[in-house]
Amino acid sequence: MVTDKMQVPTYTDITGLAGIAVALAAPLFAFPGVRRLAGLRPALLLAAVAVIVLTPLETLSVAACVRGATGDLSITTLVLLGSVSLRCVTGWPPVDRRARLALLAFVPVAALALYPMALGLGSFDPYRLGYGSPWLMGALFATALAAWFSRLDLVATCIALATLAWTLRWYESNNLWDYLLDPLVSFYALGDLALRGAKRIRPWFRGRHHAAGHERPRGCQL
Repeated sequence: MVTDKMQVPTYTDITGLAGIAVALAAPLFAFPGVRRLAGLRPALLLAAVAVIVLTPLETLSVAACVRGATGDLSITTLVLLGSVSLRCVTGWPPVDRRARLALLAFVPVAALALYPMALGLGSFDPYRLGYGSPWLMGALFATALAAWFSRLDLVATCIALATLAWTLRWYESNNLWDYLLDPLVSFYALGDLALRGAKRIRPWFRGRHHAAGHERPRGCQL
């Protein structure tokens, strides 16, 4: 008689699914009603959503289905999600605005340097550097060092944790780029910077429009 043995999940599966669960639960804190929750309620809400998305439906859970489509989230994404979740649950002060803005600027630059050429734009494939190129390691080390001395701790932390996780082969991927970036954090950073730019341009545009509204048409001038 043959019996099926229950497959024990690996630490890669556990951390990968946990990251997806946090990614699915964290957007709830964008709602004003949720942000006003006090005490243990934010933590209980986060735990409840995590349990729901991790509970298997027949064979797979919601988190497993999302992970199958997106893959494991990068360390940078997990750091951002973790900082937001901890702030909402524990009431910790928010991440330094300057450090967060520097990270949001670093991510699109790296993404634009990686994804277009990795998808076939040009003859050089920067994705191959992620398998242990000393050039990439040197560039990341210099960036992390410069960020540390500039007090941009979030950038230095993400690079250090991503490099450490890659060294330990925490994910199934052997490429350092997959630990540093993913499409989710790339689109989020681009959208955040675009929104910031729109907010800066809007007052200037309104001022120009208001001034133009007070000008008399040229045809009516005497």
